[in-house]
Amino acid sequence: MVTFAVIIFTEGEINEVVEVRRPVVLGLFATAIVPSGQPRSPPNVPQPIEIDTSSHFATDREENDRDELIKWARSVSQSLRFAIIVRRSDSGEKRKAQLVLECERSGKYVPAKKKLKSDTSGTRKCECPFRLRGYYNKATKLWRLTVVNGMHNHELDKGLEGHLVAGRLKPQEKEFMDEMTRNAVAPKNILSTLKERDPENKTSAKQVYNARHRYRVKMRASMTEMQHLCKKLDDNKYYYKYRTVVEDGVEHLQDIFFAHPRSITLLNSFHTVLMMDSTYKTSKYKMPLFEIVGYTSTEKTFNVAFAWLSNEKEDNFIWALQQLRCLLRRETNLPKGYLPWRVTGSLCFGKA
Repeated sequence: MVTFAVIIFTEGEINEVVEVRRPVVLGLFATAIVPSGQPRSPPNVPQPIEIDTSSHFATDREENDRDELIKWARSVSQSLRFAIIVRRSDSGEKRKAQLVLECERSGKYVPAKKKLKSDTSGTRKCECPFRLRGYYNKATKLWRLTVVNGMHNHELDKGLEGHLVAGRLKPQEKEFMDEMTRNAVAPKNILSTLKERDPENKTSAKQVYNARHRYRVKMRASMTEMQHLCKKLDDNKYYYKYRTVVEDGVEHLQDIFFAHPRSITLLNSFHTVLMMDSTYKTSKYKMPLFEIVGYTSTEKTFNVAFAWLSNEKEDNFIWALQQLRCLLRRETNLPKGYLPWRVTGSLCFGKA
């Protein structure tokens, strides 16, 4: 409020002085200024979330094995729609026996030192204070669980789909995964089979892909990817040829050509028509795949051979066709001419 005086003059003399009090409204963005006519309201601060789950873990349960106690705690947490991780654990052989279980959202997110390509990464960590502690009684040789803090500072999820801890593969599921990977079963079929075997399974598609990748890395051991490919071609008795190029004193793969023994047999039986095309969806090595397809007398197609080429240049295709020519047992089996196939952009070889 601002007070000011209004002076009224009559015939050059002061006749009356009137005191006036009126509110003055300054800019809305000024500090500690409230618009006129509107009451001051407290800032909209979200209320802290506090969910107490202590009663679900308060028990006199005792177990001979520490893993059984962890299994029970995780089954209770999954029924409440959150996951538990093992923060610290020691069997007591060299140090004091201890067991600390926490919510998977406990702790703080530690950013990577290496700058990521995308800065839109998030985290599930929110410093959740939930904690359980397990004690080992030397007299009874039993493990017992106590509640240190049963509070959560976040909402519990409606489901556990996508949780890394809840979706971990069991030992028998890992063996099944390795077997299906060896048999070249698609990841979606592996996941559906896991769900059929165990309706309570929470594994996600990403976890299936990661498990397949870890298995392949384990099988490759110390071999490079190129050495592993050649080993697989040898094990399955493929015909394959490759050539290399030296750049900066290092030998690099330039092109590789391979064909299955049954495909070679079919090629020598049905060599009249050959269709060739190169895919433009390259692999991570930036090498297009050159595919050669044959055509049988019953109007069925079959794969003759494949080649990964470093470039789609004349020299690369000539080299691949030379390797294809080596698959034919007789020179008279060679196609006599070719014509462009405009629909797919490939070449169709056949007798003129």
